[in-house]
Amino acid sequence: MNIQDNKFFDENGYILIKNTIPELQDAQIEVNSIVTKAKSGKLMSGVSFVQYPKFIDGINISQIEHPWEECSPLPCIKKSIESIDFNKLFKCYLNLDYSSYFANCFRMHVTSKYFKFSQKWHRDIADKNTPLEILYDMNPKSLRMNLYFFDESGFQLIPKSHKSFYVDRNKEEEIWSEGLLTKTNLNIAKTIHAKAGDILIFHPDLLHRAYCAHKRASFHLGFDLLDDKDIKQNPNLPNNIAYSPKKPFKKAILKSSPGNIFRLFINLCRYYLPIPSRNYFRFLMKKPPYVVNRFIQRHSVFNKD
Repeated sequence: MNIQDNKFFDENGYILIKNTIPELQDAQIEVNSIVTKAKSGKLMSGVSFVQYPKFIDGINISQIEHPWEECSPLPCIKKSIESIDFNKLFKCYLNLDYSSYFANCFRMHVTSKYFKFSQKWHRDIADKNTPLEILYDMNPKSLRMNLYFFDESGFQLIPKSHKSFYVDRNKEEEIWSEGLLTKTNLNIAKTIHAKAGDILIFHPDLLHRAYCAHKRASFHLGFDLLDDKDIKQNPNLPNNIAYSPKKPFKKAILKSSPGNIFRLFINLCRYYLPIPSRNYFRFLMKKPPYVVNRFIQRHSVFNKD
């Protein structure tokens, strides 16, 4: 470990730590079982961002908000995560004290192997006027972490976009706003190519999005500063993660697909047909230099890695 390792996060807003999660094989079986339950409609916290006919791959689940609350015990995943020395990782790669943070979300991000997914660019801060949280003389008030149990290229980010010199929130919204079901590709984007066992830690003010041309099933955690918060440890969860969910789990009826069958048909047509996106026409005449004006800029079979 050298001094450059714990400067990379400060400069770029993220760090991909390789080969860090041990004992993957049994944990992978449990991860797949969670996804199978969600796709069959057996989990109440499964979320579908884009709905397609169920007969293709079950419910098109994009997120599982409360996998631990609904699926515990998960002994193999728990054992695998407990083998990670988060204290060492935070000290070496971020120069931060891990014990000062607690997890406010511990969800899963999921993508079907049959349907690609492209999210709008966004930041995880509360709103566009939130002050920057990371400076050279300050610790970040919150952090984000992805735990990869499978090989995955399902995440894009804009390095250094958390820095003060980069930010102009109003102009920014005009470029990568979602608009009418469209997404914008940027040539300044970096795709994270993670391997099973890797960990990604990134700053919540970093511009990022899910961009998946393949199956994914990773855990996502949001961390906040502890601030003397009293957290009762759940024995079913990894004992090296203090977890107090921001949105407590409540049983509800899973709304897996719209009531109108025509909506599902339209979604399927839009996915498989090479229909140009709204942003393609938007940038035909005038295009910022860092925008990639591809014909397709939305959920589509034609999306490329």
